[in-house]
Amino acid sequence: MRLVRIGVGAVSVKVGDFTGNAARLRVVIEHAREEGVHLLVTPELGISGYSLEDRVFWPDIARHSWATLMELAEACAGISVFVGLPVRLDSMMYNAAAFLHDGRVLGLILKKYLPTYSIFYEMRNWSPWPGGVAEIDGVPAGDLVFRLPYGVVSAEICEDLWSAHSPAWARVAAGAEIICNPSASPFTPRKNEERKRLILGAASSLKAAYAYANLLGCDNSRLVFDGGGFIATPDSIVAEGPVLSWAPWTLAQGVVNLDDIARLRAENTTWRVSISDREEAEDTVEVDASEGTFKPAPLASFVAWLPKSFYWLEPKADDDPADRCLDELYEALALGLRDYFEKVGAFQRFLVALSGGRDSALCLLLAVKAAKGLKGGAEAGHYADHVSAAYLPNEAYSSDATQEAARSLAEELGVPFQVVGIEAEARLALDSAAALAGGEDQVTPLTRQNLQARVRGNMMLNWANSVGGLLLVTSNLSEAGVGYTTTGGDNEGGYSPINNVPKTLVSRLLDYIARRDGIQSLRKVLDIPPSAELAPNQTDEGDLMPYVVLDDLLYLYAKRRLSLADCWRVACLRHPEHDREQLRRWTADFGKRFAFNQWKRDQHPVSLKVMDLDLDPKTGFRFPVTQSIEYELDELAEAKLF
Repeated sequence: MRLVRIGVGAVSVKVGDFTGNAARLRVVIEHAREEGVHLLVTPELGISGYSLEDRVFWPDIARHSWATLMELAEACAGISVFVGLPVRLDSMMYNAAAFLHDGRVLGLILKKYLPTYSIFYEMRNWSPWPGGVAEIDGVPAGDLVFRLPYGVVSAEICEDLWSAHSPAWARVAAGAEIICNPSASPFTPRKNEERKRLILGAASSLKAAYAYANLLGCDNSRLVFDGGGFIATPDSIVAEGPVLSWAPWTLAQGVVNLDDIARLRAENTTWRVSISDREEAEDTVEVDASEGTFKPAPLASFVAWLPKSFYWLEPKADDDPADRCLDELYEALALGLRDYFEKVGAFQRFLVALSGGRDSALCLLLAVKAAKGLKGGAEAGHYADHVSAAYLPNEAYSSDATQEAARSLAEELGVPFQVVGIEAEARLALDSAAALAGGEDQVTPLTRQNLQARVRGNMMLNWANSVGGLLLVTSNLSEAGVGYTTTGGDNEGGYSPINNVPKTLVSRLLDYIARRDGIQSLRKVLDIPPSAELAPNQTDEGDLMPYVVLDDLLYLYAKRRLSLADCWRVACLRHPEHDREQLRRWTADFGKRFAFNQWKRDQHPVSLKVMDLDLDPKTGFRFPVTQSIEYELDELAEAKLF
């Protein structure tokens, strides 16, 4: 992984104080280098101060700024830094962001869009860069991208971001993977939230890492700058600096994986088409400084900012909107199920095989909510006429606890419920399997488990035929990912409402609904360890691995496209409670199960897509049915953590 540590510095400067401003910039640069920062962004016109007004017309301003830049360049050994200064070309004054790399000035990015509204009068003092590349004091200036040992970097300056024709697009089309923005954006209430939305939007549409640094304090007399700063990826904010700090400078830093940027671009056809249509990229020049070595940021630094769960937001405070996300997910699942039921028009009721476990419990909750919404909710009082549930035990393995949990939930929800044993049918199925296999001793333990699931699936399908029922398949995303389902058994039915919801999120959602709606019987469901109950003392996590590990591996491998070796490395740091070699074995087992069970995913019933990670081949996941992953398993077996 190309793990690049980016820093954004907010610096308090004073107009015309070249010595003082340089001293503060030098401190920030030195501190960033000590922290292992590869790329540092400092504010717009940090060398001279932003609020120059007509002082910019004095020739000594550009001259002193350039001399200061040369001194700062010497302080940038082993680090890349954007610093801001005014530059003169012929009779024009330009607002520039100089790129310093390993002690040299590689080039100057020049500001294109100059605000002349509200408090801004930039067109009075500055010239907008028209495009292309020129030379200033022997240094290329204009539309540039910089190729470094770890990737391609470029910048735009403050207002350029706010323009509908941001020059970042041309620079991304020319290869830039990181866009930096040295800015001097003055404070107004809620302004920083607006910046955050804009930066996240830019990172998402550009499919780039975006680093934004803002000026801090009062540099002249009338404007106060609130500092802050952001580092964003297309998915999220990686780091955020403090606003309105009273310190002379602040530094926020975060690690981004540029391989993830490359993956997003390769996968997104809209991005590829938009980039191919941008002719202005032809005016952009690449400065090649790719020689040299690159030592990636520590993996632990990258893992540290990853969310606790890849599938939901963890609340940061009591009023955090994390629960709102769970509300929205629940509503979306129920709405999709209701619409499918009504718009197909062939069904009279929802049927759920309640096992006493979490997946079937969530499916029953969704069926009840969907039934209450039929015909726009006009017949909500008769919802029980449209939902039925059954518990199909095998006395050899089914527990009293799961039957009680299933019964209690159905009763609390007011849903018709019945118990129908499968012992006789399972015995017949075993006898038939033995006859075909050449004796009961030839029937494998896995077959003995699966035939029970197939008996249940057959019984439920027959029931659905008899009553015009929509049989809900209760498999979740985690099970689908590793093929922990029985073909012709628990993956048989008419609709699979939670096939796109991972097991950890199923549990989280049930816990939330239990608290929100006061459904006491859900506690009985949640108290039982997940189990298919097809063999003595069987548990799902015993067959597989802890679901929290499985769901992480599923996301890292199928969504982030990490190698199995890198999945293991990340898992070791996210789950230090587990032995590293055990995690390696789990990762190998996951990889084999995932690769070898696409044939099952190809046959899965219609399911609802609600998550970014989607394994349904009908809605966008194209994965070979026949393939080899031996090279990945070999790499995993030999992988070192650091």
